[in-house]
Amino acid sequence: MSDPPSTPDATDVLDAGGGAGDRVISGGTLRIAFYALGSLLAVASTAFVSRHLGIAAFDGFATVLSLTAVALLVTDFGLAALGVREYVARTGEDRAHVMAVLVALRLLLMVLATVAMLVFALLSGFSSTLVAGTAVAGVGLIVQAVPATYSLPLAATLRLGWVGAIDFIRQAVQAVGLIVLVLLGAGTVPLLGSMVPAGLVSLAVAAWVARGLAPLWPRWDWREMTSLLRMAMSYAIGTSIGSIYAYVAQIVTHLSTTEHESGLFALSFRVFSVIVAVAIIAVGSAYPILTRAAGDDPERFGYAGTRLYEGIVLIGLLAAVGIGVGAPAIVEILGGPEFRDAVDVARLHAAAIPGSFAVAAGSFLLLATRQHRTLLRINVGVLTVSIVLTAAMASAWGADGAAAAMVLTEYGLAAAFFVALRRGGHGVSFGQRPLVSLIVAAGASIAAAAALATLVGGVAVTAVWAAVACVVFLGVALATGGVPAEITAVVRARLGR
Repeated sequence: MSDPPSTPDATDVLDAGGGAGDRVISGGTLRIAFYALGSLLAVASTAFVSRHLGIAAFDGFATVLSLTAVALLVTDFGLAALGVREYVARTGEDRAHVMAVLVALRLLLMVLATVAMLVFALLSGFSSTLVAGTAVAGVGLIVQAVPATYSLPLAATLRLGWVGAIDFIRQAVQAVGLIVLVLLGAGTVPLLGSMVPAGLVSLAVAAWVARGLAPLWPRWDWREMTSLLRMAMSYAIGTSIGSIYAYVAQIVTHLSTTEHESGLFALSFRVFSVIVAVAIIAVGSAYPILTRAAGDDPERFGYAGTRLYEGIVLIGLLAAVGIGVGAPAIVEILGGPEFRDAVDVARLHAAAIPGSFAVAAGSFLLLATRQHRTLLRINVGVLTVSIVLTAAMASAWGADGAAAAMVLTEYGLAAAFFVALRRGGHGVSFGQRPLVSLIVAAGASIAAAAALATLVGGVAVTAVWAAVACVVFLGVALATGGVPAEITAVVRARLGR
């Protein structure tokens, strides 16, 4: 007598025959498109806020945002990745229970994070305005914890378009709120409070989309919480430290140099952080597949990891070319003449982008293979070096020094992750041909932009030369084998429909 057919599970799409690869590429592309739209709104709101507040006040506004990001990543990012892994690994009531406990745990951690933010602000000598702004931003942090948890089962089942849509709604509401507040003449504290309505709206949408995939109400099971924290300790700390050091650099710069120099760094860092988030979204989209392959199919994992590295560095170099060439126009749009000295800072940040993208790939690959202690050791070392290096270089050379320190730490961390993966024997590599192709493409695109700039100069036209440079980069990369075949196949299939 044959066994009855098994009940389909939401995570069946992760299996090799479930079209997971196509789902990741197409869904990840849709998620990045949503993020790009949201980022355009965020950039527009940054232009309003920076011009409204001026360099000194914008420095304080951006520092509180970086402090909020650090608090979020320390208490949330590791558990977010862990939540996806546990959703994939568990089934039935066991899965439902752990997701409900995660909602409660993350709410609790966000409250503790808000308290820690306030203590840091007071001990660091923040002004009364920035302390109040930190408190308001903390409320926004707590509100946004729940929709972020509701997105975990969506990510685990490769419903990446919805994950992107929810985040886009949050970004859009916050950006529109900032612009309206600027037009009303609001100060720093109300501007930081725009996180609260953004979180509430995204919460409502996420609850509607995630219904049926996971419980919507928190469950206060202290034993399960303790178990999750114990299991996630090195995991969460390791991933969080690897994510926070860039934001810590903004805080260290604020404390190590003048408000003017820190304000220049803050404007450029705003662009950098928006771009680097693309890598986290793109690699995070593939994380459920990497987790399944790492446990069930090592050969598939090595292949997927190699292609992930090659694809993500391609995107990082493309972004670096565009930001580096277009830096004068970007700074003019975002800050105006007052921020003109931020152009060189933006170009240094652009140079760090490919390293940051490689860091995203390496960290998720190490997570998928459960090398938590390796992650922790590397990240603690790099964070320590980053703080010391940023403080020293920002004190000596201001914003340029702080951005240069970020370049060094990004590539150092990327190299350490790659070496750790190679030593682990997981079959992950980076092909010689794609590497040479991408280097040649980057050089050709920059040379083309420089040649065009000698013909027609000016700030406005650099945006055109940036677009031309990106086209040249992609053309050369395609012609010389720098674009993974999987990406070109999906693009051709979409264009052929």
